[in-house]
Amino acid sequence: MAHIPDHLQQGFTVGDRFVEPARNRIRGPEGEVHVEPKVMAVLVCLAAQAGEVVSRGALYDAVWGKAIVSDQALTNCISELRQLLGDDRAAPRYIETVPKRGYRLLAPVRPAHGPRGPAPPGGRRRPLGVVLGVLAVGGALVLFAWWSLTGTREHATSVVVVPFENPGDDAGLDYLRFALPDEITSLLTASRNLVVRPFEHERHGTPLEAGRARNAAHVVTGHYYLEEGDRLTVAVEAQDVAGERLVWRARVTVPAGDLLGMRAALAERVQRGLLPALGVAAPEPGTRPAAADAYRDYLRSLALPKHPEQTVRAIELLERAVALDPQFAPAWSALGLRWYEHGNYGEGREAARTRALAAYRKALELDPAAIPAAVGIVVMTSEAGELEEAYREAKRLVERFDANAEAHLALALVHRFGGLLDASQRHCERAYALDPGNPRLRSCGYSFLYDGKLDRVQAFLDTDEGSYFSHWGTVLLNLRRGDDAAALVAARRVAPDRHTRWFMEACLEGARGEALEARAAAFVGYWSVNRTDPELAYALAPMLEYCGRRDAALEFLARAVAGNFCAFPALDRDPIWGRLRRDARFPGLREDALACHHRYRQAVQAVGAVRRAAAG
Repeated sequence: MAHIPDHLQQGFTVGDRFVEPARNRIRGPEGEVHVEPKVMAVLVCLAAQAGEVVSRGALYDAVWGKAIVSDQALTNCISELRQLLGDDRAAPRYIETVPKRGYRLLAPVRPAHGPRGPAPPGGRRRPLGVVLGVLAVGGALVLFAWWSLTGTREHATSVVVVPFENPGDDAGLDYLRFALPDEITSLLTASRNLVVRPFEHERHGTPLEAGRARNAAHVVTGHYYLEEGDRLTVAVEAQDVAGERLVWRARVTVPAGDLLGMRAALAERVQRGLLPALGVAAPEPGTRPAAADAYRDYLRSLALPKHPEQTVRAIELLERAVALDPQFAPAWSALGLRWYEHGNYGEGREAARTRALAAYRKALELDPAAIPAAVGIVVMTSEAGELEEAYREAKRLVERFDANAEAHLALALVHRFGGLLDASQRHCERAYALDPGNPRLRSCGYSFLYDGKLDRVQAFLDTDEGSYFSHWGTVLLNLRRGDDAAALVAARRVAPDRHTRWFMEACLEGARGEALEARAAAFVGYWSVNRTDPELAYALAPMLEYCGRRDAALEFLARAVAGNFCAFPALDRDPIWGRLRRDARFPGLREDALACHHRYRQAVQAVGAVRRAAAG
């Protein structure tokens, strides 16, 4: 180690940490951690000149002397220290990067005088960050893990995984920022007593702040970097959000090109370490990747945003991945989602939807616990009007994963299509209780909206506050309340377009008749082309009715019912149809909707009878 100045020999306090250089140890409110000698040497050098900028050259000379090392070595040490101290590079409290000059230790340093030095300060507890010790085993895989001895809990707990940090700013590995947390999310999802918040590509604030924003009990985060010898290190940790304490951490080091080895090690740590630390039982492991190139393509696809052009690129990567490794279920599930998006929001149309359903089915065949694939099948069969099959799949999903909010949302969707609104609402409430931070709860607002229970709608829309879907849901809610002003405010929050906002903004401003004709035609034309979701037709019809376009509204309603979105008892209970019920064409529409509803009830009863007979 570098020379330790005399006044720091007995240790020193930096912020709320007590540093013992001679023992390579740092103690804080969370406990103590042993530090790799080079990392400690960097901290000592900064502490010796606290408040001053220390150049990179000076740090290299003090810590490595004449040894030849890469620039990445110092970057990695600084990254480790920031993780340990709970620091944020963007808003540093401990270590500041001074561009083109070096680093400065911002926190005050107090040398320890006397036999022991100050005890670690109490007060608010902060995470220690990712452990710094490195245990090398004959040049092979390097792995370190620690977790608290929490007892197994029978009730469900929740977790969100946030994007990882790439402190080395290695552009060739930047895709791992999203791919690694997405993979860990997938590994966690199969556990019955764990509510896994949907993964998001954006992270706002610290990991703990992200956990609070998503109403998660735990948050998982991490970072990765290249080490000397072309080796990749991935460090992961889990924190208890309410207690602001570390509950688990692990580190994996593999050759930079060995992504399969990295995945296997992470999967083992999740099974044997993270899940027990969260207090839940580990499920049976799912399928594992077998081809390195296929797995790399799969990971790269996960990092691509959900935009039409990027979706096409993701499909190319995933098609190549499943061709090289056809037994890896997560790749098939990801492919199903991308084909679905391309069919609904891109140019893929029905051919893409057909391929999406086939990919989902393949994923579920390979791994019966593939929840995203099972949910995808329920959604697609519902939208195709195959409600008996959709109900059967959703019921099976809920029975197997009762503690998973996505399962209950899937069954709530099917019941909403079939018109069992009370049952749909019960599963919505169950999903809300399990996972109140899930943005997909927004769809449950419609289970209450169609039933005329307007007071409960906004709570579900607010789970995805600020989104396109939430804004239009708020418009539809205020149309039913007859509040044009509030509906107009919500409509103006949506990005301008040449169809929906263009039409509704003018309507809510008071335009009618010929003044609205071109806009109404654009609205109807846009939503009539390549739109296969019958619920969407029902959801849009109130806009047409409210804005004086009854013929078009009836056409949209008829399309919804023909597609097996039954619209009963919604046609009787939904307050938006008060005037429409006096139209001479309404009874025929209602009769068709009622027949659809009866068919669904009979399908539910038939599935129940078969299951009872099989059980008895």
